[in-house]
Amino acid sequence: MTQDKTIMTKIQKIEDTLVESMHKLDVLEKRLKTKLLTMESREELETKLEEIKQVLRTNEEKLKRLRKQNTKTFMVAACLVFACFLLYGLYLMIYGKVI
Repeated sequence: MTQDKTIMTKIQKIEDTLVESMHKLDVLEKRLKTKLLTMESREELETKLEEIKQVLRTNEEKLKRLRKQNTKTFMVAACLVFACFLLYGLYLMIYGKVI
């Protein structure tokens, strides 16, 4: 079994799931609009519709958390790059020669 290790792959996987769920939601809503359904099939479709809406809410929350985590990771990387340039600039000011 391979595990998704990067945040970006997890984000992409959840976005794909969201797109698929949205498509299923649209199809179910179109089916429910027809008047040729029995009461039993209508209730079954409404149950599926609620399940898909719950999956959508869950995945949207996961996506928000992953994007927040991705932003934090980016900020750490940006700070490290800034610190490296700062240290290199101080080195140039003190010793006056390029490495």
